[in-house]
Amino acid sequence: MADDYYSALRIPKTASAADVKKAYLQMARDTHPDRFKDPEEKKEADARFQKITEAYNQLRGGRSRQEYDRDLAKEKRSPEQEADLFFKNGELREQSRDYETALKYYYEAMRLQPKKLEYVMAAGRLFVMDKSKTRQAADLFTSAMEIDPESPEPHLELGDVYLRTGMTVRAKRVFATALEKFPNHPELKRRMVKLKDK
Repeated sequence: MADDYYSALRIPKTASAADVKKAYLQMARDTHPDRFKDPEEKKEADARFQKITEAYNQLRGGRSRQEYDRDLAKEKRSPEQEADLFFKNGELREQSRDYETALKYYYEAMRLQPKKLEYVMAAGRLFVMDKSKTRQAADLFTSAMEIDPESPEPHLELGDVYLRTGMTVRAKRVFATALEKFPNHPELKRRMVKLKDK
């Protein structure tokens, strides 16, 4: 969106519909092409007049202004901000138990920021809820371990996935490897003790 209609009318983004109209009428009087005799000035005035008329038509209220404001805000967001917005929407959907939509939001966040641990972990945790998706969950947690090798959380989640699916040997291997990296982590120790008892 190359043109900023608020700047064209010299009004703030918080201007009311009445302020938009007042600014437009004032500028229309000042820049109307009929006020100029010189052909060059008339041509410049015509271009300015068209621009402020376009701005007024967009901002005078209703749905067109809302859409413009939304597009303007979207334009200013970085990919990181967009990803964070998708992630937050995913969390809200997850809280309202709309897991399918939440997963879509998490994947959009991951598409924009594929190396963000918290996005990958959130998607993995949703996959864990569906027993038919444990492979996808395991893949995501494995990916999370590569993203942040210094975090014990992906190891815990991956081991738990293997435990839930009855793959005890794999779970032991994951927890043992993690304990070598994080020897003082209480949850990893607890999981290993439970597995030794089995």
